[in-house]
Amino acid sequence: MVNMVVIRHGPRQIFRVIEGLRLSVAMLGMDEPPLIVFLDGGVECLRPGVFEDPVMLDYLRASADLAGIQVLEESLKEVGFTVADLDPSLGLEAIDLERLVEMMGECKSVVAF
Repeated sequence: MVNMVVIRHGPRQIFRVIEGLRLSVAMLGMDEPPLIVFLDGGVECLRPGVFEDPVMLDYLRASADLAGIQVLEESLKEVGFTVADLDPSLGLEAIDLERLVEMMGECKSVVAF
């Protein structure tokens, strides 16, 4: 079983986002890649150029490269984005709410930031 890290907050609440990404990178370092899902306001964090801090970019890219990042389709629609509006270098996978529920059911823990 795996763990899930959910990023719900956008760039205006950067302390929550950075803690979620730090946890993701720590799990990667322990050879326990988490499932990482961005939803609600968190989808704004996936737009190109949102983060100026190079450490944030490193955390985000490491998480994307080593664990993969999912983004909730319903949240994209709520903010008026499509996957094409997000950073293409992250290799994002769009999932629907039904798939998110399935993924959560397969996890031993879910942590939301």
